[in-house]
Parts: sequence; structure tokens; C-alpha cells
Amino acid sequence: MKKRARILVSLMSLLVFMVCLSGFADAEDQVYPPAAVEGVCPNPQNGIDINLQKTSGASSSLIKQWSCTIADNSNGTVTIYGETTSYGTVNYLDAEVFLQRWNGSSWVDVTSRTYSNNSYFYVRGSSIITVAKGYSYRCRAVHHAQNAGNNSTQTSVSSALFVQ
Repeated sequence: MKKRARILVSLMSLLVFMVCLSGFADAEDQVYPPAAVEGVCPNPQNGIDINLQKTSGASSSLIKQWSCTIADNSNGTVTIYGETTSYGTVNYLDAEVFLQRWNGSSWVDVTSRTYSNNSYFYVRGSSIITVAKGYSYRCRAVHHAQNAGNNSTQTSVSSALFVQ
């Protein structure tokens, strides 16, 4: 478990390094999302903005933590990541992560990936996806947990990034 965590931290650090090395496009070529995106609560960790949320005393909720993040790989691809953690072992748990692109007026789903687990307390996954350059992207995730007829759903949204 510790080895996996170290590998994940190393990979995310490498992604941050690659993002920092990328150049800047001309301002007139960039497609920007709105200045503030409702529901986004960035939490910088290791140089990557993620949306990590915790329930606050909601005893009926099965989901303890939920998050999603996106990173630019600087080669025409992005990595999307989603994670859901429950308070204990549940029958079913998933994180459905949507890659979204800003079209100038709204966020549009490009593709999605679902990472799921049965009879466990967490699920996480990541995917590398080829994207068109010159657009802003973000990920949005819907997190589900089911246990003995009880269902919980939460949503997270990452900060946006511009792919050049």
C-alpha cells in the first residue's frame, strides 16, 4: 500500500513538472473558461489543484471523501483521475469521471471513464486521454456508494487547465 502511494505521488509530481515546463500560447489563441466556475473548490496539493471534499457530520452518507483531478501531460494528452472513499466496506463503490472541454459558453462532456469496486471501502483510477490543443479542460466526477439498500452520491469538479 505504501509503495503504491509513493508511486502515485511520484507520477503526479512528474505530471506537475511536465506542466511547469510547457510554454505559453498567444493570448488571442486561447479559449478561456469563465473566471469562476460554480462548485469548484480548488485545494492545491503537491502543485496540482484538486477538488477534495469531506462530508460534515452527515451520518446517513456512505461517502467519506471524493475527488477528481486533471493534469496536462504536455504531449496532446491529459490524465484524469477520480477517487471515492467510504466510511467502511460497502457493496458497491464507483467514481465516474467526465473529461469536459470549454466551448466558449459552457462545459461540454468529451468522454468519461468509470472506476468501480465491490465489497471494499475505496476506489480510484486514472486514464490518459488524447485532447485537441488550444482548449481549456476540466474533469467532473460523480461518486456513488451502495450498501444494503442505502445509496449515496456526491459530485466533484477539478480546476480548469489550458492545453497548448
